[in-house]
Amino acid sequence: MGVTVKVSPKYQVVIPKELRKNLEIKPSDKVLVEEIEGMIIVIPKPKSFTGFLKGLGKEVWEEEDATEYVRRERKSWG
Repeated sequence: MGVTVKVSPKYQVVIPKELRKNLEIKPSDKVLVEEIEGMIIVIPKPKSFTGFLKGLGKEVWEEEDATEYVRRERKSWG
């Protein structure tokens, strides 16, 4: 499961030392917090979202030439 942490009266939680070390989280770094299906997800905010997302979905194009795909799509429009 995970590590149990306590919520303070100000609704603050401490990220355990081992997790901070593994994720290289330093004081003043920002994290993203989101609720997904009843869970609170905390992840380090990427220094660059462009770099973080670079290459996302590249496996979709492993068997397909992207330029040829776009040509076929445009041809189907008209």
